[in-house]
This record gives sequence, C-alpha cells and structure tokens, in this order.
Amino acid sequence: MFGYITIDKSEMLVKDYEAYKAVYCTLCKQLGKDYSVFSRFILNYDCTFYALTALALSDDCPGFCSSRCRFNPFKKCNYLKNDTKALSLAAALTVVTFYYKLVDNIADGSFFEKLLCYIILPYASSWKKLAKKKYPEIDAIVKEMSDSQFEVEKDEQCLIDKAAEPTALMLARVMELLEDDPQKRRVHHNFGYFLGKWIYLLDAVNDFESDKKHKLFNPYIIKYGDSKKEHIDEIRQSLDNCLSEALLSYRLMDIKRFDRIMENVLYYGLTKRQKEVLENKEK
Repeated sequence: MFGYITIDKSEMLVKDYEAYKAVYCTLCKQLGKDYSVFSRFILNYDCTFYALTALALSDDCPGFCSSRCRFNPFKKCNYLKNDTKALSLAAALTVVTFYYKLVDNIADGSFFEKLLCYIILPYASSWKKLAKKKYPEIDAIVKEMSDSQFEVEKDEQCLIDKAAEPTALMLARVMELLEDDPQKRRVHHNFGYFLGKWIYLLDAVNDFESDKKHKLFNPYIIKYGDSKKEHIDEIRQSLDNCLSEALLSYRLMDIKRFDRIMENVLYYGLTKRQKEVLENKEK
C-alpha cells in the first residue's frame, strides 16, 4: 500500500473526524495486540480505509469508548469497544503488505535502503507468518501480486494498464473478502480494482523523477520518457476515469454506517491527494 487513501479533514464534521480517528487508533491497538508493539509503526491510511470499509459493511456496530493512548499515556483516544474481524483483517493486510514491500525494496533499493530493510526483515517476516496462519488468503493474494509485479517489470515495453494490473487485482480480491454474496462480491471486486489501479498510477506519477534517477521501472518513463509534463492532462484523465469507476461501484455497495466518512475519502480525500501530486509534477 502507498498511503494515498486519506480523508480531507477540512470537509469533515467534527464527529466524523473523531470516528475516523477512533478506527485509526483501534487498528493501531489491534496491530500491537496481534503482532507486536513495533508493528504499530507501520500503521497506514490505506489499511485504515480497508478497516473502515469492512466496518461500514458489517451488520454489527461495536460502538466507541475512551481510553489512554498506547504511545502517549497522557492523552485519551477513542477506540472501538469490541474486537472485530474487520480490524483483524486490516491488521493482517497491514503486516503482509509491509513484508512484501520490504522484499521489493531489497530487490530495487539503494545500498542503504537495502541495509535498513534487511535489519527490519526478520521482524516483518515473523509478523507475516502470524498473519498467514490467521488469514492465509490475504498472504496468497498479496504474494501473487508481488510475484506478478516482478514479472511485469521485466517487460521493457510494458504498457501502463498492464503495469497497474497486479495492484488493481490485489485490492479487488481483498475487497471481495468482505462479502459472501456472489453478486455483491462482483461489485466489491470492481470497487477494489479501480481504486487499486488509481493508487498504482498515482504512485507511478509521484515516483517518476526518483525512478528515472535511479533507473527503476516506471510505466510512465517507458511511455513518455522526458515528455511526461506535456501529457499531464492525459494522465489526469486516466486517474479521473479510475475514480469514476470506483465511485460507480461504491454507490452499489451495501454501506450500513460511516457513509459520510467513506464519501469524504472518496469524493474529497482522493481528489485532493491527486491534485497535490499532479500540481507538484506540473511545477
């Protein structure tokens, strides 16, 4: 995951922001409980959104309570009252994606990046093994994505859509895990697919200069070379199309709660993040 699925705080009601923070803090707590206190450092917004989506689709609402922050005992935070499968799934997804990201960085990173990753890898590996025991399907999905991405990046003439496919399919399949009904699973698949594709494409735009400098794979380098700035409008259109398709699927999902928070992320948070990245690249 890349950390692009965020809220737009300026467009949120205070009570919705407090509820979002409660989900974020509860996922932090769940990571510490399921894996270790150090795993809390890899908490990210993308997996928080996955937890939020799972909770929004759940029939049960756990409610909230107030307790001391695990990192700052002088601060009180809101938490979900009861343990839920939603938080457990999101915690597993967090540690599994982090492990495979480390493996990818070891393959492509600089000397110092590789050294740091090798130091962290034993911890991440132990967390991944625990997550695999609880949710083998999550590990299988992310591993397949990682393997597919490795194969894709061998193609020196790789098309942009082909490069985005592994990430898109990964998020599609983990979204499917939140629904048992076959018809609804198809809607979840489409929602995750286009959201995952948007994440990959935006990250590729964001990393363009860095990847070019270090001679790393980037589909926009293959397609545009040095003329990417001249094609910003084309890139923006492809990103907008992904968001539009994701939103069409979202409107068909059976959201039972947190709808205002979900809509804040999808209608405001994602577009704000996209605008920040693209405007930075235009400059």
